[in-house]
Amino acid sequence: MKAIPARPHVQGCTAAIEVEPTSEQLTDGAGLAPFRAAWDRLGCGAWLDHVLGRRGHYRPSLQVEQWLALLLYGGSSMDHLPLLEKRGVQALFGWEAVVNPTTFGRFLRRTGEHGAGVLDELLLKTVRSRWDAAGRVPRVVMLMFDSTVVQRYGLKQAGAVNGYNPTKKGRPSHHPMLAFLDTGDCLGVRWRPGNANTAAGFEEWVEELVGWLRAQGVQRILVRLDKGFFKVSHIQKLLALEVDFVMKMQESNTLQRYKSPFVRSAEDPRLEVAEGRRWDVRLLSVRQCEVPPEGELDLGHVVLKHHLTVLTNIEGVDPLTAWRMYNQGAQVEHRIEEMGQLGVGRTAVDDIGGNHVLWSLGALAYQMLHLVRTTVLENGREQVKTIRALVIRTPGKLVRHARRLCLKLVDGDPLLRMLAHARDRLHWIRPVPLPVM
Repeated sequence: MKAIPARPHVQGCTAAIEVEPTSEQLTDGAGLAPFRAAWDRLGCGAWLDHVLGRRGHYRPSLQVEQWLALLLYGGSSMDHLPLLEKRGVQALFGWEAVVNPTTFGRFLRRTGEHGAGVLDELLLKTVRSRWDAAGRVPRVVMLMFDSTVVQRYGLKQAGAVNGYNPTKKGRPSHHPMLAFLDTGDCLGVRWRPGNANTAAGFEEWVEELVGWLRAQGVQRILVRLDKGFFKVSHIQKLLALEVDFVMKMQESNTLQRYKSPFVRSAEDPRLEVAEGRRWDVRLLSVRQCEVPPEGELDLGHVVLKHHLTVLTNIEGVDPLTAWRMYNQGAQVEHRIEEMGQLGVGRTAVDDIGGNHVLWSLGALAYQMLHLVRTTVLENGREQVKTIRALVIRTPGKLVRHARRLCLKLVDGDPLLRMLAHARDRLHWIRPVPLPVM
C-alpha cells in the first residue's frame, strides 16, 4: 500500500505515514471489559442456559451475550454481527465463533414469547443486583411508564401495522411500552403492535411491577403517567394498589367545571393555580399568565403556556408541588432516548415473539450499561453515546501469554484506573441464583 505523503509545511514531524497490515490482535472495544466482568460475575450465561436449555451448537447464553455486546459496541442490525469478529471483540470475550445473522434470526423465532419472559425475569434480577452492589434497596421510588413509536419501512416485520405515528402518519410501526424508575433502572418492556393503544396492558403490568417492588423492600411507590394513560379504570386500579400517583389529565371542557376558580400563586406571581376533586382524587391545575406591558390596554391576564392539570391521591400537596413532581418524571423520555442510542428497535423480524425478544434484549442491554456506569464509573450520569465514545471504543492490544489473555492499554489511559475500580466494586455483586427446576 502506498504511503501517505509527507507534510513539509507543518511544524513538527514531517515524515510520511506508511500503512501496512499487521498480524497482531488489536481491538477498539477495550471498554467492553467491565461489561464482560459484570456479565460473568452475575452468572447470567449459566442462568440462561439452565432455563432455556443448551440447544444447538450456539448456546442461548452465547447468542444473548453477543447481541448485547453488539448493541453496546454500536451495532443495531443482525448484519452488523460480523463486526464483533473482525475488530477484536471476539478475542476479548473469548468466543469460539460469532453467530451468523441467519442463525441468530432462527434463535429469535425459536425462543419467542417464552424467551422474552425469561429475559424480563433476568432483567429484574439484574436490577436487584445493582441495588445490592450499591448497598441498599431504595425506600422511595418513582415508577414511570411511557410508550414510544418505532416506524417500519418493510412489509415483513410482524406486528408492524398502521396506528398512532406522529412523525410519519400512515407508516406501519411498533408501539412498545416501557417502565423505568427514577433511579435509572429499566423494569422491562411490553412489546405491542403499532395499532395498540398507548396504555394497552398497563393495568396488568403495573400490578405485577408494584408487587415486585414491594417484595424487594420498597416502602413507597409514586407512579407517574402522562395524559395518554388518563382513564378512570386506571385511576381505580392505582387506588386499589394503594400507591401514590401523579397523572396528567386531558383538558376536556366537561372536566373544567370540577375545578375552583384560578387564583394567583403566592409562591410565583406569574402562575395561577386551581384545585378540585373528581373520582375521589384531587385535580390540581397550574397555568402561566402574563400581565400586559406598559402602554397597552389592560385587558386582563393572558394565558400563555404550561396549562397543566395533575390528578393525584396525595393529600396536602399544593398544585405547584404536584406540577414539579410530574415534571420530574419527564426523565423517562431521556431513558427511552438512551435506548435509541443503543440501537434498540432498529431491526425487526417476521415473527411476533422474535420482535418481543429483540426488545427484551434491548432492555437488558440498557440495564447492563446502567449497572456498569453506576457501579464502575465515578460519574454515573453519562449517556450511552458519551460512554461509547470515551470508554467502550478505547483502543487496546490483546496479547496471549502463558495461556492467559492480556489487554494492554496506553500507559496513563483513564480506562486503566476504571478497570482497577471495576475489579473492586464488582466483587460485591451477587451472582443470579439458578432456579430450582
